Amino acid sequence: MLRVLRTYRFLWLFALVCWIFSSCNTTKFVPQDKYLLNKARIQCTDDKHVDTGSLRSYLRQKQNTEIFGFWKLQLHIYNTAPTDTTTKANKRLARNAHKMGEAPVIYEEEATVASMQQLRQQMNNMGYFDAEVDTQKVIKNRKVNLTYRVTAHKPYTVRNYTVGIDEDFVAKIASDDRCKVKPGEQFSAETLDDERERIVEALRNRGYFYTEKTMLEFTADSALNNHEVDVTIQPAPFMAELDSASLRRIKTQFTVRRVFYQIDYEPSRLPDTVVIHRDSDKYGNEYSWTGHRFLTRRSLRWASLIKPGTRYAAWRVDRTYARMNGMAPVKYVDITFQQVGDTLLDCYITVSRGKLNTVSAELEGTYSAGDWGIGAGVTYTNKNIFRGAEQLSIGGRASYEWRANGGRAIEAKAEVGLTFPTQVKIKVAYNYQQRPDEYTRHIANGGLYYTIMRRPGDRWTHQFNLLDISYIYVPWLSDEFRRRFVDRSSVLKASYQDHFIMDWSYTANYSSFNKRFPNRSYVQLMFNVETAGNALYALSQMADLPKNDEGAYMLWKIPFAQYAKGNFNFTFHHIYTPKHRVVYHIGLGVVCPYLNLGVVPFQKRYFGGGANGIRGWQARTLGPGTFRGNGSSLVYDLQTGDINLDVNLEYRFKVLKFLELAAFADAGNIWTIRDYKDQPGGVFKFNEFYKQIAWSYGVGIRFDLSILIFRVDFGVKLHDPSRISEGKQWRTAANGLGWKNDMTFHFAIGYPF
Repeated sequence: MLRVLRTYRFLWLFALVCWIFSSCNTTKFVPQDKYLLNKARIQCTDDKHVDTGSLRSYLRQKQNTEIFGFWKLQLHIYNTAPTDTTTKANKRLARNAHKMGEAPVIYEEEATVASMQQLRQQMNNMGYFDAEVDTQKVIKNRKVNLTYRVTAHKPYTVRNYTVGIDEDFVAKIASDDRCKVKPGEQFSAETLDDERERIVEALRNRGYFYTEKTMLEFTADSALNNHEVDVTIQPAPFMAELDSASLRRIKTQFTVRRVFYQIDYEPSRLPDTVVIHRDSDKYGNEYSWTGHRFLTRRSLRWASLIKPGTRYAAWRVDRTYARMNGMAPVKYVDITFQQVGDTLLDCYITVSRGKLNTVSAELEGTYSAGDWGIGAGVTYTNKNIFRGAEQLSIGGRASYEWRANGGRAIEAKAEVGLTFPTQVKIKVAYNYQQRPDEYTRHIANGGLYYTIMRRPGDRWTHQFNLLDISYIYVPWLSDEFRRRFVDRSSVLKASYQDHFIMDWSYTANYSSFNKRFPNRSYVQLMFNVETAGNALYALSQMADLPKNDEGAYMLWKIPFAQYAKGNFNFTFHHIYTPKHRVVYHIGLGVVCPYLNLGVVPFQKRYFGGGANGIRGWQARTLGPGTFRGNGSSLVYDLQTGDINLDVNLEYRFKVLKFLELAAFADAGNIWTIRDYKDQPGGVFKFNEFYKQIAWSYGVGIRFDLSILIFRVDFGVKLHDPSRISEGKQWRTAANGLGWKNDMTFHFAIGYPF
């Protein structure tokens, strides 16, 4: 029994804290004649398709915030305040407890009635015109458990859709194939609103500057007694009361006459003594600025899709906002229009400058397998190096590690990158690694990259690494390292000999997140393909270049890598309330060498564990397969694979504005495609891999510092495939579960997925 208590002492401590808080009197600050709203649930009795989670936003009263669906932590914190506040110390304690906690939600009958009305209205909006809402209330120990029982009944569908608009140019848009209102589909007020937005957006993109959503309305006639509804779109009633001048303006297509760029220039804030400079160009653009003009006319013209002589279009305005806000030296942008004449608009684009130069530094300490280390880095960024929003970044980093065996390790990095506003980036980098007992390695890298900018409303982004070249130069290996890990290892040999990598890659990202409905569940997808060495291999064959002893073609007497790599990530954010969500994640990656070199370079392979993987393991200590490392830094290089699988489940709960708690479960591993003798048990086999899945669980805390998320995760091993041969793969007290080998802390920036 004592052994169990010692092994699970962290869990017992956590459970004890939970019990202490849970045992607090939750009605401590509830008035004697009132009740605490303990639970407020929504239950649909007859239609499983009704999303009761989305209906919760229409409740006028909800219970206090809960963690894991039952623990009212913030209420318990609030209730730790002393009731006697006559002393200064008690006043301070009460003030802090009330500030950090959450006051009890006192049940109100009026709020319940209002919630029922809101639920009925929303059910009507969803097409359930016959919906009924009643409540079931249970009172016990001065607490109310309230259940809203929604009986949806049969939903109404659209029978006919009629466009009741006289203007042909509007009627044509409203009745085209992109119409969102479809006969036969379930009636939805949200769909009608989306259709109205679509029509207005289409009109504004055709030059109708004064068109607004309020000018159109829908009527729905459900008096058919057959659960069908006739929908008609028509002008809003107030349109009939407008004078002829207003109607003519609404029906007019406008053209942009001139574009005025106000660069770091806001007349309302400028004193009379400040000199305002002005000039113009041959395209009809006029410029004004104060002091030093920080952007060239050419860069402004590129960023703006609003051109003199072009018809007004809302999409041009949105894209201009996106381009200008994406320019590194720009702080914010404001675009306004002013009518001149009957059919012309003048556009005013105000651009405010941000910080043009920044310097950032980092300092960190590391500890791994008994080795201590220190690292420091600095980065300088000029966000407007040529006055065209070109961003120059120069960075360097150095680290030093003291080995437990008396050795040391040194690593230094330098990188220079130049990013253009067209989203083209050029980068060169150099990495020096010196490990006196092992090797000296130099890595030089350069590349050309291009990102397709995301249009407002688009859900896809695309990035192309047009060319990425790396040269790995290894001038020295120790005799011991060569004997133990290179001469006998087909996996590591290519990583510790001179070689080229010339690759090309494409990455696509998708997100269904909707800014209009930030509390609606959404999906994120990412897939990436990368290939290397194909062009060099074809040229080598045509030129009949020489091969080395392993049969690999060489360029300037240096072999080059050839491989194909693919990655796929799926993430689903299931949002229950603004403070509660469960995130599901699946990541799969495969890299395969072929033809030249015959092995994937070390830096392109996968590793298991770490803050963004299976969090019961430190980075590079899991896998491949059932392979087990000994904690040595030398063996880390062997703990890499060609196949990667990560499956994660994480519950996130927002406690305070800056504080979030999480509970998670992770599963996965890495494997090799080929059966390498120095990675026994690492090869992927369809009839074995599912037994080699590593499992871990844990809890975490996130600090939202506005500019970044700082994360601490505590992971515990549950199933360790490296111990299958011992029969101790399930990590329990009986199998020696302990702090040193089975539990890990991770410190990281940002969410894991």
